[in-house]
Order: sequence, then C-alpha cells, then structure tokens
Amino acid sequence: MATKQLSGEQIAAWAEALVPGSVAKQDGFICYLKPGQLRETMAALRTSPDADFAYLVNLCGVDYWDHLEVVYHVHSLVKNQIGIIKVEVPDREKPSVQSVTPVWYGAWMQECEAYDMFGIKFEDHPDLKRILLWDGFPGWPLRKDFLSMPGGLQPGLNEFAGVAPKPEPPVRVVE
Repeated sequence: MATKQLSGEQIAAWAEALVPGSVAKQDGFICYLKPGQLRETMAALRTSPDADFAYLVNLCGVDYWDHLEVVYHVHSLVKNQIGIIKVEVPDREKPSVQSVTPVWYGAWMQECEAYDMFGIKFEDHPDLKRILLWDGFPGWPLRKDFLSMPGGLQPGLNEFAGVAPKPEPPVRVVE
C-alpha cells in the first residue's frame, strides 16, 4: 500500500482544530504554521489520533533570498500518511524558531545541521552547536548570499589549499 500524501488543507484543518490560530497559510501539499505556536502545534499533531505524526522524517532549512524557512516532513507509521509542514523564520538577520526536540528527540541533530548550514537558532534546543563545521567558521554555507559577501569576500574558501581565485574569462580578439 502506497503512503498517502496529505494535503496542506487537511493538515491545516487538524492544526487549527487542535491549536486555534496556529496556521499561517496552506498551499497545495504544504501547511505553514505560525512560528510562535510551532512547538505546541507540532506536539498536538504528534499526539492527535487523526494526524498521528509520531515520526519526524526530515527537518531542513531553505533560503529564499528574502526569508528563511524550516521544513518538517512528518509521518504517521500507523496510518501510513505523510505531511509537509513549514514555518517562515521571522527575521533573516537573527533567524530563530522554537526547537521541536521536546516533541521528536530525533530533531536534535537535524536542528544542529540547520543551525550549522543556515544559522537558524532553535530556541530551547538542549545543545545547539556546529556539527559539520568547526567553531568559528565564518558564515553559513547554505545561505544563498554566502559567497557573494560585500567586497567579493569568500569566507573560508581562501583558507583551503588548492583553492585559487576565479580565472578571468578569455579575451576574444576580433579582427
């Protein structure tokens, strides 16, 4: 039996019934939650008999230039249904959302990865730290603006052996 992909409308209806005012919008297969009620709504969806989202499949960050998002793929193993929930990070300069580690302990490392790559801080995370890069690494490498910093700086890359400056394009001579 194939896994049922839930619509954003269905997830939004469950979320609104469980935590009124928690849904920011829904679009196709995606339900967007309000950042301030993220953890409460996710906990309610996990324990709800209808949603039964007992398993967090994936948590990742996304950069859309003008804002960041955190994407949650949640699954009900008993009902064999999967849903996509997103939250828009309110402030790109100081990105922060609630941690869902108290809801799904498996979010622990995935939140650390989103922090390491995008700089998104997860409030009340038990031990938020870089896990792929070293402490002091300059910047957040999966942000779209990482290699286009002011002054043409490319943080981190010049420190590695074998990384040469980008060559100039060949000049074409027309006679």
